[in-house]
Amino acid sequence: MKNLNEDTLTEQPVIEWLKEMGYDYEFGPDLAPGQILGERDDFREVILAGRLKRSIRRLNPDLPENAIDDVVRIIKKVEHPNLEIANKEVYRMLTEGVKMGVRDRSGEEQGRLIRVFDFENPQNNEFLVVNQFAIQGLEKVRRPDITVFVNGIPLAIFELKNPALENATIYTAYEQLREYKKDVPEIFKYNQVLVIGDLIEAKHGTISSSWEWFSHWKGIESEDEKNYSISKLETLTRGIFHKIRFLDIIHNFIVFEADAEKDASKYTKKMAMYHQYFGVNKAINETLRATKPRGNKKIGVFWHTQGSGKSLSMVFYTNKAKQLEELKSPTFVFLTDRNDLDGQFYKTFLRSGYPNAKQAESVADLKERLRGVAGELVFTTIQKFDTEYEVLSERENIIVVADEAHRSQYAKFAANVRVALPNASFMGITGTPISLHNRETRLVFGDHISEYKINQAVEDGATVPIYYEGRLVPLHLANQFIDEEFEDLTGEIEFEAKEVYKRKWVRLEQAVSAKDRLEQVAKDITEHFNNRGLEGKGMIVTISRKTAVEMYKIISKIPDAPQAAVVISKPEDFPELHQGRDTKELEKKFKNPDDPLKLVIVCDMWLTGFDVPSLHTMYIDKPLKNHTLMQAIARVNRIFKDKPGGLIVDYIGVADDLKKALSIYSSDIQKEAMMPIEEIVAKMVEKYDIVRAMFTGVEYKEWKKLKGAELAQLFQKAVNTIITNERSGMVDDEKKKRFAKETELLSQ
Repeated sequence: MKNLNEDTLTEQPVIEWLKEMGYDYEFGPDLAPGQILGERDDFREVILAGRLKRSIRRLNPDLPENAIDDVVRIIKKVEHPNLEIANKEVYRMLTEGVKMGVRDRSGEEQGRLIRVFDFENPQNNEFLVVNQFAIQGLEKVRRPDITVFVNGIPLAIFELKNPALENATIYTAYEQLREYKKDVPEIFKYNQVLVIGDLIEAKHGTISSSWEWFSHWKGIESEDEKNYSISKLETLTRGIFHKIRFLDIIHNFIVFEADAEKDASKYTKKMAMYHQYFGVNKAINETLRATKPRGNKKIGVFWHTQGSGKSLSMVFYTNKAKQLEELKSPTFVFLTDRNDLDGQFYKTFLRSGYPNAKQAESVADLKERLRGVAGELVFTTIQKFDTEYEVLSERENIIVVADEAHRSQYAKFAANVRVALPNASFMGITGTPISLHNRETRLVFGDHISEYKINQAVEDGATVPIYYEGRLVPLHLANQFIDEEFEDLTGEIEFEAKEVYKRKWVRLEQAVSAKDRLEQVAKDITEHFNNRGLEGKGMIVTISRKTAVEMYKIISKIPDAPQAAVVISKPEDFPELHQGRDTKELEKKFKNPDDPLKLVIVCDMWLTGFDVPSLHTMYIDKPLKNHTLMQAIARVNRIFKDKPGGLIVDYIGVADDLKKALSIYSSDIQKEAMMPIEEIVAKMVEKYDIVRAMFTGVEYKEWKKLKGAELAQLFQKAVNTIITNERSGMVDDEKKKRFAKETELLSQ
């Protein structure tokens, strides 16, 4: 009988799947030094030099033999104490080519860019899968289960586990890869994809990925597939490692995100998740369609829920779209409707490999940049298109990408943009659902290109669920707050333009900011946050800058209150505010999970487009509505370590506004946006009662007071109660399984 082990259940199937997709196969020991088919001179070598030389010769046919040796030497000799930086340098060589001087026949040296891979013709590369490839480190020999080579470069490593063994989980595979990085770092300089898996679970990541950022890959040809009949490991293998997709991912869907816009000291390597990869490629296809001579210039709407990497998807999109021959070095114009969003979008690109991206500083600067050369990335707010129906560029290879394109500001300025850029093509991106009744957005941008909804993101682990807890503190404002007239106050409206609304808003602000009420809210927030029992941060949303400052002063006087800071525009208006006023420095401190700054108090800033993965709780004491509300609550849905979910604590009654905001969408979206914590608690109590009933006859309530033999006796009685059939007195496996299932449901 064939043994059910790691080799037969995971290693050999992966090899078979790769061979079916055209990969060659070699057994690692056969390539070892001294073997007849050996391809290595030393176990410390991780590059198969013969294959690399053969590929360079094929891809650069006029390159002299000595120059080929030099290219191999350059690739082998990349060194840096920081693995990510060494990997970044290798990645640049693999994707852009190796820059070096080559002497021609006359002896004159010419600068050349030597190709290592053929990205245009994937079949013109050598794909090889090797199992048990032994590598000698400084102290230990390591053997990754499977190593994938392209043109002799080790681009991927699989660490696989036996699904039949209870203690052999994919987390142990992840831990093993971490050990490998310490023991044999040489092979990780060239690595692009790491895979951990058994048949039941399979995830991919990069050399920078912590455990929570290893991701599932769903879909082989499309993200919409339902591959229930095949294992997750097969889906991932066929989905990522198909030759065309694998090289496409390496070429266009990997970035090194810097920790600062300038003078970066750390880089995080990120690879697209499946929804980003398939969604961006759909956007590329729609771009080719829309930009044709008779195309309609409407690329479509890219809807990926907030927190699922929408901005990074646009980096991947730009990576690929800028290379399209049909677009002839396109210019990208990224539009937002707020300065802070513009800045955040711009910084994402600066940190992800686009140091020459430009931010339009004024209307005149915008005009100058759009009249300039092709190939630029320009970031601007739509308000700068107050161009009085002036044509700024008639070029056809301009792509306008509008963030949150369904907001009212776009309706106001969209016509100006169309006149200013009459031949440009338009794509809308959004993290919040677009109403089925929103015809204007579709008229400007077209239909949906790709959808990645809230439930999908939570299910995939791309975001965490958002929970809602009402802790309303009464307002002393007669009945006006719940009056329908006040609906207008929390919408997208220019208050200063309407004095009647302004006066009502002032009255509302006075009620919300009453000193006794603020003190009550501040005390409750402090107690609630201190008892959360989670590592991370909190955000308090107040109705005005003045209220934010007052809240800060009250919290600062509460004993044992967490360290807090106010983040508002023009803090210099409040001389009594004794804290650092450098917003960038506060942002850096708040984004650092280890910094003692735990709470920020805001009014408008940081409510949209602001990512702090460790932010787990948002305290709302300001009326919010529509997309502003939906974007604000999404600040808490980012993945961070073992964070189980984000929590919205409501002091003013935004739940009704959220229901109204969602009423125009499907019932599924309405349910997914926020889950009332009362429902979660009710489910937990239900499961608790089931588990408690399974311990009938066991007096466990005072167990903490017991010691020694008494505690051991109680523990044994509890175990016997769970595993024993009451009638037969024999071990009851079904009862054990039921207990395990119910306790797992209770712990979720």
